[in-house]
Amino acid sequence: MKQDYFDRVYEKTYRPLLRYAILHLSNPADAEDALQNVYVDFYRRIERYGHLDILAPKSFLLKMLKREIIKNYAERSVRKAYLIEDYDKDRTERTISFTFEDAVLDRAMVEQVFCTAKSLPPETYRVFVLYYGFEMSVADICTELQIGREAVKSRLFRARNELRKQLFPQAAQSPSKRGIHYE
Repeated sequence: MKQDYFDRVYEKTYRPLLRYAILHLSNPADAEDALQNVYVDFYRRIERYGHLDILAPKSFLLKMLKREIIKNYAERSVRKAYLIEDYDKDRTERTISFTFEDAVLDRAMVEQVFCTAKSLPPETYRVFVLYYGFEMSVADICTELQIGREAVKSRLFRARNELRKQLFPQAAQSPSKRGIHYE
């Protein structure tokens, strides 16, 4: 009974809570760890006291996640602020040798890409996951992370280039001019 309840809550809340954690922690790996801690604590709580008094499990978990995020920052005693200047919006789109979308049609490739992407710098990985994993638009990412449009596009560009080098070294050697358009 308790396990069934936990499984149902987990299925309904995992994606939105992971997104929230990624947006509020400076390192996506820290976000995954924080969310895992929340679910472990939640499971222990329902094991010990039951779940009948939890009327809104998503809100309950969100409150736990907020505390975990605060704890994460307090333990590190470092708060990072993302202050990036807003670049000229009329800059031309950068070109890439091969579109990322062409490479991720196969599910196994998607898993390999996201696994490889974990080696990216945290701020680049975060934008990459929000854009490709959560299918957020560039404008939404700008709003959520409070960074400029060109900063988001630049991080996506760097992420794709780095992944291309690691996953497709032959393609990175022979560039062709194909533009990419976000949104």
